[in-house]
Amino acid sequence: MVFVPSFSRVAVVDRATWALLQAPHAAPAGFPAAQEALAAAYGLGLLVGEAEQPAPPGAAETLVAWVHITNACNLRCTYCYLEKSGESMSSETGRQAVDATFRSAIAGGFKRVELKYAGGEAALNIRRVAELHRYAMARGAELGVATAGRILSNGTTLTPRRLAQIAELGIELMVSLDGLDEHHDQQRPTVRGSGSVASAMAGVRRAVSYGIRPTISITVTPQSVSGLPMLIDELLDLQLHFTLNFVRPTDGGPASIAEAEEQIIAGMREAYRVIAARPPRYSLLGSLLDRTNLGVGHRHTCGVGENYLVFDHRGNVAKCQMLIDQPVTTVAAGDPLAVIRADQIGVRNLPVDEKEGCRSCEWRYWCAGGCAVATYRAADRYDVRSPNCRIYKALYHDVLRLEGMRLLAGQPHAA
Repeated sequence: MVFVPSFSRVAVVDRATWALLQAPHAAPAGFPAAQEALAAAYGLGLLVGEAEQPAPPGAAETLVAWVHITNACNLRCTYCYLEKSGESMSSETGRQAVDATFRSAIAGGFKRVELKYAGGEAALNIRRVAELHRYAMARGAELGVATAGRILSNGTTLTPRRLAQIAELGIELMVSLDGLDEHHDQQRPTVRGSGSVASAMAGVRRAVSYGIRPTISITVTPQSVSGLPMLIDELLDLQLHFTLNFVRPTDGGPASIAEAEEQIIAGMREAYRVIAARPPRYSLLGSLLDRTNLGVGHRHTCGVGENYLVFDHRGNVAKCQMLIDQPVTTVAAGDPLAVIRADQIGVRNLPVDEKEGCRSCEWRYWCAGGCAVATYRAADRYDVRSPNCRIYKALYHDVLRLEGMRLLAGQPHAA
């Protein structure tokens, strides 16, 4: 399996091609097959010209808006960063948030808008979600901006009525699920302190029965990492996409996983072994290692400060949902994204080339230096590499190897 970071290309080759890639200048000029193989490898990005310097990844074409539909939730997750209440977003504030998003999209030349309806538990206010998404779709059509939506849920509130509404809206569904037993329950208990995994899994299965294929968002902590193999095995059975995300440190919440590096690395590898035994047909390059994405180069870890808006239920606008209580502007701003980009006080999501310890790293455009909030809470600086850097580097090759095995599994005549 070969990988060229500058082009994010992964391929499985035979031994003859591997030898050719090791010494392309030694290929006999009189052998057309060798020259054709070299030309194909160059076209795929597996060979790079000596004088070529690949350009850094370009700017995003999608503006993403986090719309905080409600502050109410029936769970009390240990790593949640919100103070819960019964407050919800009004119709007027929601429409103002949608309008503000499209103003920034037009001003910034974005081709697409994606709305993430979140909370709290957004499904508890599905009527508001439906109203705002229909309004957003109409505004997008009017302005010529492609529009999509996604609702984030803990799975326990996905009743048949709510699922029917989600299916009718045509929006995507993401469900948070951290395990199949106490690994989930110990960090995602209900308001009363009981477990939630049974009702969450029931919601996932009910969604599948309605023709909805939810993406499962898995938060990895030192307490839950040993439960990953069982959970991933179940998700592969259901043929559901999933993402593995490292827990973010919160005030009074779990500490950085960097304090449990060896435990996290070992637990992640156990989960990878489950995937290796039955690789899916789709790529997992962007799903298996937190914010890293070995399939697409990026200069910023996420869209914070670049192509991302966070609207709280009162109409305030923040840079990141983890810092939703630290707004920078409001829905009344003519171009809230411009205000976000100009702000120098709040969280700074610096380009990876400006981070100490990242500038010369060959993986920099696939990791981008890690979550800015997590880095600042660990180092009191934004211009340094992630506290999880050693974990990422330990697992990059495991993720790439899985992709190679997946490609081989899709080739019935591969040797």
